[in-house]
Amino acid sequence: MTLFYPFEMERYLETLLGSREPLLREMEEQALKETIPVVTPTVGNFLNLLVHTCKAQAVLEIGTAIGYSTIWLARATESTGGHVTTIDLNKDRLARAVVYFERAGLQNRVTALGGDARKILPTLKEKFDFVFIDAAKGEYLEYLNLIYPLIAPGGLLVVDNVLFRGWVVPGSDFAPKYDRMVGGLREFLQDLCQNPGFSTTVLPFGDGVSVSQKRGA
Repeated sequence: MTLFYPFEMERYLETLLGSREPLLREMEEQALKETIPVVTPTVGNFLNLLVHTCKAQAVLEIGTAIGYSTIWLARATESTGGHVTTIDLNKDRLARAVVYFERAGLQNRVTALGGDARKILPTLKEKFDFVFIDAAKGEYLEYLNLIYPLIAPGGLLVVDNVLFRGWVVPGSDFAPKYDRMVGGLREFLQDLCQNPGFSTTVLPFGDGVSVSQKRGA
């Protein structure tokens, strides 16, 4: 079975968003030019909406890239009074992201941490109301185990690329070099959806987005 990423649907959904700030459009063009993985505008808008909806104060992002999704998140914290902590291993991209934060006037809303999230997460003491993961797909399961104690009861965990071009669906055709990554994502989704500590749904837009709420008062 061959599944195709629904570019046409994504383009249509993007037209429904209306206008975006020029800086976001600039970042979209730059990411496309350099093949830097960033969320789609529809996913960015979804993240912004979720942060607004849950009135998140403490937001954590794993996987900054050049800061595109971070800006969507940080824009929402302007109304919630919150703050975003974002982590990325790539120092060059993180430095570029910091410049974008400054240009967006969000430098006081974002703290950027450089390094391996698997080493940084155990050092964090804060409880987060909202966590977004968009980093190395093969490390998602490790992130899940490390992030669970950092999420406040009732907090949201959102993860991007969980369907990865539709290949995570059993029976899909893809090159053998992706076997390990796809297998890892399948294992991650199984663990996440069966985790009694979360209530989870998976949404088939963008490249697949999971949304989980941590159980507890």
